Amino acid sequence: MVQALTKQSALNLFEQITAFSVNDATPGITRLAYSKEDELAHQLMIEKMKEMGLQVRQDMMGNIFARLPGKNPELPAIGTGSHIDSVPQGGAYDGVIGVIAGLYAISQFKPQQLKRSLELVIFRAEESSRFGFACMASKVMAGQADFDKWAKNTDSEGNNIFQVLDNCGYQSQKLDECRLPTHYFDGFIETHIEQGKVLEHQHKRIGVVNGIAAPCRYRVEVHGHADHSGATPMCQRHDALVASAAIITDINAAAGYESAYGTVGTVGRLDVSPNAINVIPGDVTFYVDIRGVDKASVNRVVAKFQASVEHAKAAQDVVINVSELANDMPVLMKDDIVHRLERICQEKGVPFTTMMSGAGHDTMYMAQDFPAGMLFIPSRDGVSHHPDEYSEFDDVILAAEILQQAMGELADA
Repeated sequence: MVQALTKQSALNLFEQITAFSVNDATPGITRLAYSKEDELAHQLMIEKMKEMGLQVRQDMMGNIFARLPGKNPELPAIGTGSHIDSVPQGGAYDGVIGVIAGLYAISQFKPQQLKRSLELVIFRAEESSRFGFACMASKVMAGQADFDKWAKNTDSEGNNIFQVLDNCGYQSQKLDECRLPTHYFDGFIETHIEQGKVLEHQHKRIGVVNGIAAPCRYRVEVHGHADHSGATPMCQRHDALVASAAIITDINAAAGYESAYGTVGTVGRLDVSPNAINVIPGDVTFYVDIRGVDKASVNRVVAKFQASVEHAKAAQDVVINVSELANDMPVLMKDDIVHRLERICQEKGVPFTTMMSGAGHDTMYMAQDFPAGMLFIPSRDGVSHHPDEYSEFDDVILAAEILQQAMGELADA
């Protein structure tokens, strides 16, 4: 027998996970990938799911798989899942509610009740905050990881993902074994907070996702010359920050021009050296995130960004190096799963809308090999990656019940 989650026990588990955060004066949740807090949260989930009666395993990367066996365990399973790592000073709901909803849905069934097995996946390192790459686990599972790039990027302590994996007791030399066979799942559905305002503005409780925007990400290193801010005439400066500001402004303008296509552009991190009030900035590193569901539109913004780099080089007489971190394709969800989720919402009388996801998710990579879908629940005021992130837990349970029906239907198909 499997111990079924109730609304109250699901809420209790959610609160237990939330408690694992850096214990300092900063607000919100800080549970970076493979940090002590992240490891403790994953260990809690392993113990809880074993206690519930599920078959639990971890792969060489630390990803967790919790399975409810079906009558025919040799058949491809029906999967769900999300992540529990966070951004620095983030919210409690991002990723975690997908794990809770998935576990709730699976736990309502009995072993061997359905033809196919059901499986919950807890993906590691979904957030890019620590290593500069998003959805690292799902990329490995889908055979989409660029290990050479990963080796060159480090966290704030100078360690790359492989060193951190080994330090945590995992096996970075065996990540190829984490690749999932293309017949592993016959369907995969992730539940997530929307991280935007569409559902709230439309007074809908559920979003049925039909596609996911894909990011193009770049690290830009600008090298000028640090000089005295008072003694250096304007005509003799090689200001790395002025060059960076020009590029950032051009990215914003280019994305604004393409906004009708849903394309956005962001520079969310800027490191300036020597970062002193009386010194001209000599070196700047910043990170560019351009994404959308229309690849042609995204490419136009990228082209304008690249042209801006060339112009800034000449205008400020600086050296600029651009490294591509990601260049992903937008992903469409499987029509059969989208229509199934829409039908279930209609049958239950749930106010819903069908929508695109502007944010990236692990399902982007699951969809490379498996029929995939997503459910969104509203985010209050559209806030996410922030301490004020909030969603109603009743909506988490509602999504879990829709997920439960969809997984049950797919497992018996």
